[in-house]
Amino acid sequence: MKTRQYTFAKLKKMDLNSMYDGSSATLEALDYNLLSIVNTEAPITMNLVKARLREAFNIGKISQKALDIIEEHIKRLGFKITDNFYDKVLWPQTGVFNVEYLRDGYERQIYDVSYQEMKILTDTLNLRGEELYREILKYFGFEVLTKKALDYLKFIEKMCK
Repeated sequence: MKTRQYTFAKLKKMDLNSMYDGSSATLEALDYNLLSIVNTEAPITMNLVKARLREAFNIGKISQKALDIIEEHIKRLGFKITDNFYDKVLWPQTGVFNVEYLRDGYERQIYDVSYQEMKILTDTLNLRGEELYREILKYFGFEVLTKKALDYLKFIEKMCK
């Protein structure tokens, strides 16, 4: 199985209040950060994009107002978007690419790993059903199979056939 270390984009620090005020410098930094995140870390779920932006803003939670601004910029930047059962997955403007590596070194929830990336693990394991789910959980260091994770793993199994 091909793996590689998760590569993180370098982010510019931003101020949330200046984004609300429409500061051109902050909005340019937002675009820079979004482009950096998606071009470096794709495929990446919207959940992880928000987590990375929270780091740049140095905040614990993104408000709906901030999220509306972020989503407007995501649309304007023209990223390709696919569905990952629970969340949107963002890809560069060039489109959805063939994922060749399963990325390690970043603790992600199972449902934050796109099915295109998860396919690498499922092909290697060559298992089905409960056995597959247990091995995926073990690989990511989880012990408990939640309902949400189970639903996502069933989706993965279906998409990876």
